[in-house]
Amino acid sequence: AQIITLEFSEPVESLVLDFISINGNTLVFTNDFTLLSLGDRVISDCGYWGCSANPIRTVSDARGIRTYSFAASGEPHGALLFDGSFTKFTFATTLTENWHGFTIGTFGVSTVVPPALIPVYYFNYTGSSISADGVLRAAINDVPNPNTNTPSKVDVKITLPAGVNLVQTGKGGSNTEDYFKTNVAASPYTNSPYVGSTLLNNPPAAQLISIAKAQTITIEFSYAVTDIVLDFVSINGNSYIFTNPFTIVGLGNGITSACGFWGCTISTTSTTATSGTTTTYTLKGDGEPHGSLLFKGTFNRFVFEIANAENWNGFTFGILGSTFTPSPPSTSNQLCIITQTSTVVSDTACPPVGTTCVLLTSSIPTRYQSVSGCAVFSSGSAQLFVQTAGQKVYLTSDPAGRFEPVFDELGVIVVTSPTKALRGGNYISYETDCANTNYKQVKIHTSPQAGAVDITSLFGGEVGTFTIDLKLWNKYNPYSTTDAYVCTGSGLSGSTIAGAVVEQTTNGASSISTDDGYSFNNVVLLITGFSIASIILTIAIFAIIISVKYSQSPQPIDTA
Repeated sequence: AQIITLEFSEPVESLVLDFISINGNTLVFTNDFTLLSLGDRVISDCGYWGCSANPIRTVSDARGIRTYSFAASGEPHGALLFDGSFTKFTFATTLTENWHGFTIGTFGVSTVVPPALIPVYYFNYTGSSISADGVLRAAINDVPNPNTNTPSKVDVKITLPAGVNLVQTGKGGSNTEDYFKTNVAASPYTNSPYVGSTLLNNPPAAQLISIAKAQTITIEFSYAVTDIVLDFVSINGNSYIFTNPFTIVGLGNGITSACGFWGCTISTTSTTATSGTTTTYTLKGDGEPHGSLLFKGTFNRFVFEIANAENWNGFTFGILGSTFTPSPPSTSNQLCIITQTSTVVSDTACPPVGTTCVLLTSSIPTRYQSVSGCAVFSSGSAQLFVQTAGQKVYLTSDPAGRFEPVFDELGVIVVTSPTKALRGGNYISYETDCANTNYKQVKIHTSPQAGAVDITSLFGGEVGTFTIDLKLWNKYNPYSTTDAYVCTGSGLSGSTIAGAVVEQTTNGASSISTDDGYSFNNVVLLITGFSIASIILTIAIFAIIISVKYSQSPQPIDTA
């Protein structure tokens, strides 16, 4: 079993593959074919070793790239025709056996010249550490500049809000393992899974970003670039989500190319989904997917989402060229963090114009707590300016205010006003064991729901700069959480947020209303609460009056 590659000094017109004794074996191609002859005593005489029977042509997308297979029973001898112009031809045999044979012929030199292989200009990572704002710097060197006819550099800014596992800076770095080399143990072939039939060069050795956490990554270029190549390593069970369509160029499936560093791709799917005006394109793989994607077009920035947290997956980027037109200055909306809690990834997740959002805590995948009892597993703090008294403020899991957050088990928010007043609330998806009894309780959903949580009351009608602190508490395993933003401003006012959360008094029972109003249970609870509170307040006031009346003693008069 192996992958066989034929390269021709000049283009040839069509190919004929004559095969001998491929009994029990299967030939796999990336080009379609026609069966010219078969030694079956019907079409033609039997071959040297015997007769053929039951020829089967199979078309499959099972390993991410369309393949065409041929097999037959008995002692298959015959010929296959491949139409087209070729400078390179690759096919695979899938079974190790005593022996089988073949030869290749052609109709002659082709008058059609196939396109030349395209060079890729890859990112070079200039630092292995990420700054406090989650930014990594890279450079793309020696890119042909059409304006000066000289090699030039494109600078790159990569924003990774959830951080990285590893950044490799080349063979001189601290980690010099080449994760882009092929896995000879898994497949004894040398064909790279990253070049396919169109790209010229592999990604540079030991130049890779490894990720462990789900997040949305933003890449910005100093000059507009043309056509982006993404090489990925070991995205098993994960999904990469894009807002740009792509083509799978290479794939380490052990059939059309060698397997990758960690193993072979079992299956890879590319799906498209549309929500409103936004279309997303998803790459998902099983096994140990390694390969390359091509995104056609001109880009100043590129955004994609890694949907799931896992031990690690890796990638690098390259470009096919640049116009060397300076990219426009970034705006706050262009640089906003796109949520990973929704199934839609696009710039529509940026805050509407006139809106200010602050990120308090980032999403955390499913984890297990090692200590018993209530413990804080994440916390964050930020400042928010409120311009108008009573201005609406919302708690949301994304900066467009589309979804409620989920806190497992609960989040405690404390707002410090410009006058140093403290107001707080417990926002509970699951258990109340860890709730702060000084603050009210608000029941939120256990999965992201459309809408957001109105927390305007925590700002007490004051104006100015507020400090918002969020602590996420847990007691029972497992736990997880979404991103948590606080947003305010004209873009989120009115009906753009569908608040479906009902506030309740501490330790009371509640139900969720779907029409932004109070449910019957809440009304009864509030009426009961007000009645009891009125009685207690009356008794307390009467007791204070009596106490003051009978315990006062004459005080000296200050004549100073």
